[in-house]
Amino acid sequence: MELDLICAELKKGAAQLALHTELQKNNALKCVSEAILKNKQEILNANQIDVENARAKGTSESLVERLALNEKKFNDILDGIKIVIQQKDPVGKIVDGWKAPNGMEIRQIRVPLGVAAIIYESRPNVTADAFALAYKSGNSILLRGSSSALNSNKAVVKAIKDGLKNAGKDGVESALYLCESGNHSEVNEILNAVGKIDVVLPRGSAKLINLVVENAKVPVIQTGAGVLPPLC
Repeated sequence: MELDLICAELKKGAAQLALHTELQKNNALKCVSEAILKNKQEILNANQIDVENARAKGTSESLVERLALNEKKFNDILDGIKIVIQQKDPVGKIVDGWKAPNGMEIRQIRVPLGVAAIIYESRPNVTADAFALAYKSGNSILLRGSSSALNSNKAVVKAIKDGLKNAGKDGVESALYLCESGNHSEVNEILNAVGKIDVVLPRGSAKLINLVVENAKVPVIQTGAGVLPPLC
């Protein structure tokens, strides 16, 4: 993985996305949702390959269940994007403020973080969830999912890219990248990408979260296992 080149493109995407209005971002997310629905069968077929591969490797049924997409889980992906669209844009929101004795006004305002990376496990719905949250909050995102869900994640990301392309000037295709090698070295590169990645978000088991927290040299937003933290 040429992380330098990838992060350079993500930074360009973040800079472009930071200038987009709430209307533009919502339109892009709407186009993404439509593209995911249009590519539904392709996504489900890719997921079936991942499920079959997992079973062939002797993966427990509880883990296979997390990996598998069905009608409900697929619809949950679309519902999740709709919920993000309905949320108020956090960018530019004034959190706090005061006036200094000399008359200077000081304000605490929400701004995008820049390039975020998320390291997560086998649930392919997280691919769409993480992208939507990052995009709405004006951030580029580097996705590093489980190798067991690689076919599913590639199909979802392809649909997302199609949606961003369909959005025209409102879509920023360079705001998203999926790690595809499946090698654990990707995780190490991400955790050591000082100056290239602004924040890493682990989502999954306590074991995964601890691994990220203990080894990362870049800032980490840590929350409870399974919770996707905010990006703004």
